[in-house]
Amino acid sequence: MTITGDMKRYLDDQGMPYETVIHHEAYTAGDEARAVGTVAAHVAKTLVVKARDGDVLAVIPASERIDMHKLHDLLGDSHARLATEDEMKSEFPDFELGAVPPLGELIGAPVIIDEKLQQADEVIFTGGTHTESVKMSTEDFLKLAHPQVADLTREPGAEMLY
Repeated sequence: MTITGDMKRYLDDQGMPYETVIHHEAYTAGDEARAVGTVAAHVAKTLVVKARDGDVLAVIPASERIDMHKLHDLLGDSHARLATEDEMKSEFPDFELGAVPPLGELIGAPVIIDEKLQQADEVIFTGGTHTESVKMSTEDFLKLAHPQVADLTREPGAEMLY
């Protein structure tokens, strides 16, 4: 399977340079980082969050873990939770399970990215499959995603199960 047609069209229509990186199957963002030969801090991991006002894409570095308490506070929704596999299969049939790209405009969901993602020169994210990623400058990614930027990750040693 390759990058979805809608996603490719969307990226091309935006007129920003990007590179498609084909690699062996990677089912986690950490595996994706290894597959494309970069550090996990440069790979954006997209988490679909079910919130009171609808879906939200929380995007964090693959090297980090989400802090749900911070996300709850930011959203003003103590019941926000990660989407289940069944929900993701149903709501995002154009993407392989667990390979939702962090492009809210394409999906119709707001994007919140962790502030640590701004520190890299480039960012890599799933192309909608487990064998293809998109690489672009962080500056262009931020223009493309129109995200809210916040501290979403847990502090080292924090005891969170997410």
